[in-house]
Amino acid sequence: MIFVGVGTFIHGFDALVEGADRAAAELGLPGFAQIGHSAVTPRHLEHARFLGRAALDERLRASRIAVCHAGMGLIGDALRAGCRLILVPRRGATTADHPANDQSRFAERLAERLPLRLCPDPDDLATMIEAALADPSPPAMPPRSSVPLLLRDFLAGRAQSRPASSS
Repeated sequence: MIFVGVGTFIHGFDALVEGADRAAAELGLPGFAQIGHSAVTPRHLEHARFLGRAALDERLRASRIAVCHAGMGLIGDALRAGCRLILVPRRGATTADHPANDQSRFAERLAERLPLRLCPDPDDLATMIEAALADPSPPAMPPRSSVPLLLRDFLAGRAQSRPASSS
């Protein structure tokens, strides 16, 4: 099963929804799409505009592939669920009306650090999904962070004092 997510951006992501729906039909794969504010409604994928936390986590855990925009929230959720990840970054000029339009640079930098696939053209999703399903290597794991341990220690009263910044 594949999971498709476009996030919560007010203008949706029609090209991603269309491309993923077409790819699912072409490959005969079941899937689910979180379509947000997109104007396009999938014909082959189950879908909902938005999902609550528990439903999102459940859908991701049930999926082998996550195809999503390059938003930090969905990327982290998909990595924690153990999905193979295909990013379709939003493109276009970043303006006051479209502050989340260009995710290309972020997606490219992330692809340098994690074993994920970058798909700049949603028309190429069928090929990308096939390659991801055939990949024998383990899915990407989220990078380890020391923040949870720091918070735990702080809340337990074990915070280490740090020298003041010299700047």
